[in-house]
Amino acid sequence: MEGLLQELLYRVEGAHAAAIGNLEGLLVEGVKRRRVDLEAAIAEHAALLRQARAAYASALGSPTLQELWVGASPVVGYARMLGKELFLLLLLSPEANLGQARLQAARVGSALGEVTGWLT
Repeated sequence: MEGLLQELLYRVEGAHAAAIGNLEGLLVEGVKRRRVDLEAAIAEHAALLRQARAAYASALGSPTLQELWVGASPVVGYARMLGKELFLLLLLSPEANLGQARLQAARVGSALGEVTGWLT
């Protein structure tokens, strides 16, 4: 798992950190290039994901949330759901290529599912 997250950091220019967390806000695994508090980032993004899921379910009738992007400065957060309870979080510079981050996160998400079998 750590190797796949390291590869994700390598493939996405401008990526500061990559982590897997659960919707309870717990860090499962993480790697970083810069000094960031991954535990706090996972906890905050888990709360955002839960809120977005609830909002989409009630307002739009769509309980399935796949991605969440939070634009901020100096760090952008991109979260991609891995099954129902786990998510992949990338912390990026504002100049990072979001399309590349999405593409590589999808690839790594699939690989994590194949390797672990518990991401469905």
